Amino acid sequence: MRRIVLLTTMALACTAQAAPTSEQANLALLTRQLNQMESTLQRAEAEASLAPDTRFRFDYPQAFDDLRTIRYGIHDYLAPSRTQPRNVTALSGLYRREARADE
Repeated sequence: MRRIVLLTTMALACTAQAAPTSEQANLALLTRQLNQMESTLQRAEAEASLAPDTRFRFDYPQAFDDLRTIRYGIHDYLAPSRTQPRNVTALSGLYRREARADE
């Protein structure tokens, strides 16, 4: 599971190096790559085994939240709203959680 996410991230990073040089084009490319990452995460989540003896699991909801935060940050940069200052949201970066007995 983690391998899938890692391989996808590495593949997308390699693709980004061949992207056009303009900032806007690179950020648009990054947005498409975030969509691909979200799709890959959805597949990994669907295939995740819920073995009762597993102590730690990948925290998919947190990963989805962080992808959304990055996507909204890029969107706000490309199409800024002049009415209010934007809120800065910190990424968690922690995607391992302990399994609960009710899962």
